[in-house]
Amino acid sequence: MTPIAAFATDAFELNPTTITASQSEHAVADAPASVAVISAEEIQAKGATNLLEALRGLPGITLSGRQVGGRKNISIRGMEDRHTLVLIDGRRISSTDDVIGHSDYQYGWVSLDQVERIELVRGPMSALYGSEAMGGVVNIITRKAEPEWHGMGSLRGDSGAGDGHVLSAMASGPIGGGFSLALNAEDLRRGATPLEEDHRISEIEGQSRQTGGLSLGYQLAEGHDLSLDLLRSDEERWRHELRGTSVYRDQYDLDRSQESLGYSGQWSDVHSELRYTRSKFDVTNRRSNGVSPTRPQALQDDILDGSLAFALGERHFFTVGGEYREEQLENAGLIGGSDEAYHEAVYLQDEVSLAEDWALTLGARLDRHELFGSETSPRAYLVWRATSDLTFKAGYGEAFRAPTLKQISPNYVGAEGPHTFYGNPDIQPETSRSYELGVDWRRDDSAYTATLFHNDVEDLIDYRLLRQVGPRRFYIYDNISKATIDGFEASAWQSLGYGFALSASFLYLDPRNGDTDDKLNGRPEVSMTPTLEWSGGPWAFQVSAQYTGEQYLSGNDGQEKAPDYTLMNVTGSYQVNDNLKLRAGLLNATDVRLEDKSPLFGYSEAERSAYLAVDMSF
Repeated sequence: MTPIAAFATDAFELNPTTITASQSEHAVADAPASVAVISAEEIQAKGATNLLEALRGLPGITLSGRQVGGRKNISIRGMEDRHTLVLIDGRRISSTDDVIGHSDYQYGWVSLDQVERIELVRGPMSALYGSEAMGGVVNIITRKAEPEWHGMGSLRGDSGAGDGHVLSAMASGPIGGGFSLALNAEDLRRGATPLEEDHRISEIEGQSRQTGGLSLGYQLAEGHDLSLDLLRSDEERWRHELRGTSVYRDQYDLDRSQESLGYSGQWSDVHSELRYTRSKFDVTNRRSNGVSPTRPQALQDDILDGSLAFALGERHFFTVGGEYREEQLENAGLIGGSDEAYHEAVYLQDEVSLAEDWALTLGARLDRHELFGSETSPRAYLVWRATSDLTFKAGYGEAFRAPTLKQISPNYVGAEGPHTFYGNPDIQPETSRSYELGVDWRRDDSAYTATLFHNDVEDLIDYRLLRQVGPRRFYIYDNISKATIDGFEASAWQSLGYGFALSASFLYLDPRNGDTDDKLNGRPEVSMTPTLEWSGGPWAFQVSAQYTGEQYLSGNDGQEKAPDYTLMNVTGSYQVNDNLKLRAGLLNATDVRLEDKSPLFGYSEAERSAYLAVDMSF
């Protein structure tokens, strides 16, 4: 029998390891970046059911609205969601934000019960990962097969914010002949939440998602492994909308898939990785009562990437790698219905041991895009371990984000809605230059971090008005603006004794339009999440407050300030025995409704809800 506790690390590790910051293993305190790691048990204690809920409350994270069905996106240090690269075990997923308008579809690829931990790197990481890593990187690390067979199942029921359930199961172990197998599946459903003022239409859309995964491993020889990873997620989103006096059902069908074949080898002192990945995302829309649906779209990325890591002498550890990616978009707005582009990249990183307590990481990546040309992204990061408890960090990095195929294609014409949008072959990538200075202090019963950061962003991609004919406006995608974002982030964890611990994250942002010096919309000035935890014997409880400060949003009179708000969550668990655990929670306990606070908010928070879950293992 394998106890449930074996499926997760301690609820809070004071100095966990990370691989995303440099593609080599470091303790978080010594990593050449600002990193947060959230374990499977921390995710479970939050009551999270998707990636956005799992990341919420971490240092540097805020939320922005997507105007449709209560959808929200994450923002790292005030950068937009499109500037965050999401990985699954280091594999890039098809980026949907900014390709498919008003979407949050990038958060539903993986069942959270499949996740071992999530690594969040804050700050530009294009020197290693290329496009989309301007704001940071989210790497979802999934569970791997164990030497002995084990499994886990979970059943959760929700009541309040759209009744629903989550049913998941996983199993893994050896199957002989050097092979190992891991399987997982999840079924999730949430009902739509009707608008309080008019129950005919939806305030928050409903959701039904089925996710499954298979990982097959084979050991060729000691230190040499092959892996085949298959991932599938089918999802429906639905809501009821009003057009004139007629109510219609608006449903989106989302199909996600990823297949990957990889090799990992240890050749004496050289570690090698080689991998091919195909990632696909399809979306179709259906609407009732004769309302025309939006056009179907399909994204596909075919990626071949590899790397070598090796020491050179006693002071240098090199990582050298490359990537080839073919990107394809199917959309009726493109002439011929589709377009494609290829990306090529090479990168080099040197982790230099300057002295016993000093380390310098230098890196650069050269990306070549078929349509816009080349972009170089350098990075330098210095780490000084002043004492066994105290570490200072300083870094500089440049990053970029390539235009989407819609934005850069001269063939694209989007005319579904009330306006028309044209692609622009002269558009340039968005770029950033970022600086940060941080301190990290950890002891056996406490951990504190603080970081100052400054980010200059140029050539932001937006759209420019060309002309107006009657009510229809015609726009072209273009580079039209720049921005500066200054900020301060901090985190703390302190044991209080008697089973109690207090933790908190804090973020201050000063985001400004570089041309006008006006504040940027959708970025709260202050955000923080204090949490009180208690554990004793089989019991564990957590009370958290998620505070979102005042922010500027677009209103009828232009830029207006929206009020602050706080969400309270209470969760707890009881470990019945090694193989049975009960969990319960009350989310948005004070039943905060953003529509009552201000009509400016472009998203909704789910109303008060309760859940009860049973976890079993063998």
